[in-house]
Amino acid sequence: MVQNSTITVRVCHVDPLVMAGLVALLGREPDFDVQDASDIGQVCADVVVTDYVGAMGLLAATPAVANSADTLYRGLPQPRIVVMTRRDKEGEISQALHSGVRGYLLQSSDPLELVDAVRHVARGGSHYLCKRAAALFDSCPPRTWLTAREEDVLRFLVKGDCNKGIARKLDISANTVKAHVARICEKLHVRSRAQVAIQATQRGLIRA
Repeated sequence: MVQNSTITVRVCHVDPLVMAGLVALLGREPDFDVQDASDIGQVCADVVVTDYVGAMGLLAATPAVANSADTLYRGLPQPRIVVMTRRDKEGEISQALHSGVRGYLLQSSDPLELVDAVRHVARGGSHYLCKRAAALFDSCPPRTWLTAREEDVLRFLVKGDCNKGIARKLDISANTVKAHVARICEKLHVRSRAQVAIQATQRGLIRA
């Protein structure tokens, strides 16, 4: 949490035009010390504003991210990240928040939302979502979260593999695969494998 009146913001975005706009926008705030960075590998800021891929890469490189969401950011040097992206799939938003992202905004957001998000996150606030991201995230209740094994099964199911084929690839029994498929159907509120594949694709539930 920020202890003084100045908030240090490190900006790194894959799109140069977006990055320039973010730096210009945030730089207008008198209490922001904005750093223009081509690499966020060395994080030394109260808040990092970056794109989706940059955020996930940074979090993956942070050992403490392996902990549950409730224990994230309790100690340094875990970064407080605000994502600015075009990615508006429900699954991607959920994955980002589950991984440790503190703020998630779409590039169509009101500029003031970004400023509010940075201040909110820097001061230790809970997750900040822009209006559109919040609506998408709210459409998927927490109970629909898939376990790591369910994600593995889902990935092969979407590719068209049968239960026996998935079982061989994951080195588990076909009955176990069947149970996972049933649980996935329940969580996604669908009744068939075909509907699972459609939902998973439309909602961005398959990790790239």
